[in-house]
Amino acid sequence: MKTYDPNTFAPSLASPQRQWTQSVQNVLNGSIEIGTPIVNSPAATSGVNQGLPTQYQQANGSGIMIRIVANGVTGTGASYNWGAVNTGIPINHGLARVPIGFHVVDQDKPCSVSRTAPSTDKIITLAPSDNTASVTVYIF
Repeated sequence: MKTYDPNTFAPSLASPQRQWTQSVQNVLNGSIEIGTPIVNSPAATSGVNQGLPTQYQQANGSGIMIRIVANGVTGTGASYNWGAVNTGIPINHGLARVPIGFHVVDQDKPCSVSRTAPSTDKIITLAPSDNTASVTVYIF
């Protein structure tokens, strides 16, 4: 179900109310994106990472998506590779605030990801239970 288009009565609204109404309509209609693949980022050409974006830019959500590929995997264009099992790697999230948390949004095999150190306004440190897994995380 779509919402009533606020542009039909926009002339009768003051600018702040019109912008607020349009923002609410966008949210209700599902126009929130948590990450946008960078068009020119190289995608893996073989294996379980084939066809997946490896770099994202921040969309209209308040977080960032980051791809972390398996230990030893190269040529995917991903900015991060896992190190040893259960050993954290520092990830520069670029949020300019301490993140609330993270969520795994894609993984190529069963793997849990955990935070291994307190986060800062620049870095979150994450570790895999299986460093042969590739994951995409949304840090928010």
